[in-house]
Amino acid sequence: MGSPDQAFTTLVDMLKHHGADPEGDIRAYLETCGLVSVGDTLEKRLRSYAEAHFVDERTARRRSDRGAEALATIFRDEVLFFRPWGHLTIYQTGPLVFPVIALHMDTGSEWREPAVWINDELQDLPFEFDDAPNPETGYVRAGWHLTPVVLRPDAKWLFKIDVEWRMGVWPQWVLGAQLADNRLVAKIQTQRNFMTEATVTWGSWPGHDGVPRTPPFASFPAAPAEIIPTD
Repeated sequence: MGSPDQAFTTLVDMLKHHGADPEGDIRAYLETCGLVSVGDTLEKRLRSYAEAHFVDERTARRRSDRGAEALATIFRDEVLFFRPWGHLTIYQTGPLVFPVIALHMDTGSEWREPAVWINDELQDLPFEFDDAPNPETGYVRAGWHLTPVVLRPDAKWLFKIDVEWRMGVWPQWVLGAQLADNRLVAKIQTQRNFMTEATVTWGSWPGHDGVPRTPPFASFPAAPAEIIPTD
């Protein structure tokens, strides 16, 4: 993403996840690239690694080269699956929008509580992560079902939500929207400044000048009585 800070913190995160084996190849690369071993040149760092691990410098170089290739593969193909991720979903029915936020992260991650704005007003939402990680993902979760928000038909955005979640490793976002009224359009995007935004605006079919705005907003059909919880 063009951010040196993100590149460095991601490398440090790789050390935590893939550098546990002291004799492993990825650990060797991360040490000899300067994260652990001392020395202002590669030769000095290889010598430092060799002395610390009681191996020949040529062995240190071979391990480091293999680790670089393995780490490049992880960055290219796997890094999106081993980073914090968030879910932002909005549901519209009638005049209301129901926003839902869920955050997932590794138990050892350094994190900041996200900031949430609804229609440009900062919300007071204390996120608390689960004590135990999900057995399938190993991640802990914090979720929030926000209070439904009334659509503003005459505003620039009928509805707008912004989420800022600053993490050491750039979060991956899963975004979704379900609108009952086909006159409305949901625009959802992520930014490079840790911001994720979702808006609801008036839309129109291609080739048409606009859509009628006077009828009430459409709603989803009521759920069948037999599937509605009674307690």
